[in-house]
This record gives sequence, structure tokens and C-alpha cells, in this order.
Amino acid sequence: MKKALSILLVAGMLTTAIAGMAAAADDETNPWRELPYYLSITGTVVSYEDLKSGLSIKIDDEYGNPAYLILSDKTVYPFETTAAVGDVVTGFYQANAPMIAIWPPQYNISVLVVGAPEDKRVVVDRFYEWEDHSEGYYIAQSGAFAFRISEDTEIILENGDDYIDGDLAGKRIVVIFDVSTRSIPELATARTLIVLCEDAVNLPDVAPPEELAPVGDPEIDASGWPILVNGVLVEAPAAYQTAERIVMVPLRVIAETLGFEVRWDAEARTVTLDDSIVLTIGDASYLVGETVIELADAPALMGGFTYVPLAFFRDILELPNAFAFEGQIEIHSDGDRME
Repeated sequence: MKKALSILLVAGMLTTAIAGMAAAADDETNPWRELPYYLSITGTVVSYEDLKSGLSIKIDDEYGNPAYLILSDKTVYPFETTAAVGDVVTGFYQANAPMIAIWPPQYNISVLVVGAPEDKRVVVDRFYEWEDHSEGYYIAQSGAFAFRISEDTEIILENGDDYIDGDLAGKRIVVIFDVSTRSIPELATARTLIVLCEDAVNLPDVAPPEELAPVGDPEIDASGWPILVNGVLVEAPAAYQTAERIVMVPLRVIAETLGFEVRWDAEARTVTLDDSIVLTIGDASYLVGETVIELADAPALMGGFTYVPLAFFRDILELPNAFAFEGQIEIHSDGDRME
């Protein structure tokens, strides 16, 4: 009887907890929006190696498994910039970025924590204003961590310059703090905030994930092809090709090169070009002024960047040419249309 009562009591507690979580998930104001923008891996440095995908640190993770942390000129170092063999490091990488299917795994590191003082901790995520609190409180995309700004909080850019924009909502931020509460979400007073730039970067030249692998002849796969806008090579995230042979290209860097103003609404998951063209992640209906134009393929979010089908530039922006041909992707705003 005692065992039965214990089981019933535990079951009741679990049911209450699950019901509470479900209620929270249904609440539109609930800050637990989605997965974190960044995940992290911690390990002990074994060696430095020069791989095809770039300079890397080989580590043994917390469970003794090997892994490679791929570094680039875009990697941000909140503390030290070099690590010696035997040092413990933590690398933050984009949670939804494509990863090459290989062992040991390779992580493209956006932020590398080396030589952090014992009294400092680091969290990296995309943050939003915390509506449940007064001004100056921000909560992570994951909902698991939040910080407040004090008069002593230092807010800087990756290069160390002061961050003068003032608006932190929707930004990717490295938060450095010392103590925090044991509440849910965990709350801390930020000592230093490093606001990460949203500029497009070159992603490693790796094979697309299996679900995006093209069918048929691999020689016509446009994944990773260089992108030229009006004949000029642009620095942009790598294009990829879907299983239906649709070439997907990064929107922001191309549109801005063409002279469009691009704005991202993280809450609505929409991108607006020049206040007249609106597209929504996962929706193949594109709003042009007051007209809705349907394309066969919807915008996608990949590695933190918005991708659109190449046809977007012909059918929505009405440019004369946007094509993938002979090893490169070209987009032109003038000239005769190529068939």
C-alpha cells in the first residue's frame, strides 16, 4: 500500500509539472520560444590541425570523445585568443547550421572562450526584451537565461568599440557575468556584453546535409558555388541546392548589394525589402505592395541566414537575370534576359 501511494504521489507530481509546462507552451507570452540560437561544446585541447575546412583545434570533450573546433577570421574571442595543449575551451556554434557528416564531428565556432577568469561565466544566444520585467532586462531565445543591464555594464562590439546603437532586442550577444540566480530562467547582471555583427560571412565549403542533397548528376549541384551580383563576387554564406534541384541563395547580402534596404523581424520571422516586399520564413506567398505572388518554394532559415530560391530575383524583384551556370551563380539588375 505504501509503495502504491508513493507511485501515485510521484505520478501526480509529474502530471502537474507536465500540465504546467504544456500551459506555458500554449501561452503566447511564454519566453521559451524555441531552441537556443547557439549550442556549445567544452573540451580539453589536444592539438592544432589544418583541415580542409580551416584551422581547427582538436579537443577531447567532457566525455572523452574527439571533436574538431573549426576557427575562422570571424571567430570571436571574449578573453584570450590562443589556447595551449591541455587548456579547457568552450566553443559556441550555430544550432541550426549545416554540419558535415563525419567522425570526429567538426563544429564551426562563432565564439571561442579561452582563458576565462574563474569568477566569470559566458552565455551566447540571441536575446529579446523581457516583457515581464522593466526596461533593461533581456531574455535568451532559449528562454533558459536572462540578464539585466546595470550602470556598470560594458556594451561593446566584436572589435572592442563601444556599441552606440542602443537597441539590443533581437541581437546575438556574448554575455559575460559572475553570479546568477538559481531561478528559471537563470538571471544575472551582465558585466560585459559583446554584440555580434550580423554581416554575412563565408560558411565552410562542405557538403550540404543529407536531406538537402541533390538528386541525379552531382556535377550540376550548385551548392557552394561563388555568387556574383552585377558581375562582382560577393562575400556571402554558401548557396545550397534542395532535393528538388532548387538553388537557394542568401538573401540579405545579395539584396543589399543590389541597393535594397533589408529588415528582419525575429518575432514574425519576416524579411522586408524597401518597405514594399515582405516574405515569411516557410511561406511561399510573397507580398509585393498589395499583391501576393506565389512561388513554388518558400524562404528558409539556414545557419542563421535567410535563403530564397534563385527565382525570387527574377519573379519577385523582376531582375532580368538570375541563374546558376558553369560553376557560378549570377544575378544581374540590367542587361538582356538570358534564357
